[in-house]
Amino acid sequence: MTQNPLVSVIIPTYNRAHLIGETLDSVLAQTYQNWECIIVDDGSTDNTDEVVGAYVKKDQRFKYFHRPDEHLPGGNGARNYGFKMSQGEYVNWLDSDDLFSENKIEEQLKLIKGKSYAVSTCKWGRFEHKNDFKLKELYIFKNYKPAHLLLKDFGIKGNYFLSFCYLMTKDIILQCGLWNEHLKINQDGEFFCRVIINSKHIFFSKNSYGLYRFESNQNTSNFSDKVKAKHAIYSWQIIESYLNLLDENFDNYIKNAKSFLHMKLTRSYPELIRENKAFFKEQIKYYSLSKKLFRKIKKKAGKILKTK
Repeated sequence: MTQNPLVSVIIPTYNRAHLIGETLDSVLAQTYQNWECIIVDDGSTDNTDEVVGAYVKKDQRFKYFHRPDEHLPGGNGARNYGFKMSQGEYVNWLDSDDLFSENKIEEQLKLIKGKSYAVSTCKWGRFEHKNDFKLKELYIFKNYKPAHLLLKDFGIKGNYFLSFCYLMTKDIILQCGLWNEHLKINQDGEFFCRVIINSKHIFFSKNSYGLYRFESNQNTSNFSDKVKAKHAIYSWQIIESYLNLLDENFDNYIKNAKSFLHMKLTRSYPELIRENKAFFKEQIKYYSLSKKLFRKIKKKAGKILKTK
């Protein structure tokens, strides 16, 4: 076992020249020193080359690439190429506008160093300005053995981890495969489902965290286009197929996802629900006119009984 193993932080970026400096500073500030930071540009048209180039000159641990045409445009293609270029025994994905706490790599690595097929998670929170943030307090902030129990709690509690929370051994990625470059949305959900079911143990780091940049004017209520809406359905069809292979019950996880999709699609692309009747069978039944009427009558009857 290597005493101080190399950790690869892989960052895809696109037109984030105005933000990526803060992200790279948070990597540079790590208390653990043996890391490499692989930045892969996905075709930026701003001055990303200039900004990232300054970090490469300042510290040779930063390595900068442009996504080659052999990988599809988008964050997934950039991530996959970054993995190909990486040398680390451990991998942490990071988006180009998010941040690490200074001790993130050190604290998480302590928990999984020398273990195979292991993952460490950490706390996370949202921020608009890096010195003004609040960390979440979630039920899933704990260890999981076996690892797939985390997926059950995703379904029961409605909690989730963001991509940067996961520090993992490289052998997991070699086992489960890289990011799906064809997906336009929920790429992380599909990828980390594979990571979790191929892991043995998930260790939670209570002393470290990552921060997700969230702008108050962001609108996530509906899909931005029909292609992404279709890909959202497809991603969950893939996830459901993975979980159906396991001898476990993940009904809550899948049911909650389908209900959420059904709600969003009802607002924006109801025709996609009709085109995927088999997938949304339970949701279509639940929201049918007869079922709505039954629930309304039952609710009214309950109120009458309470008054007696």
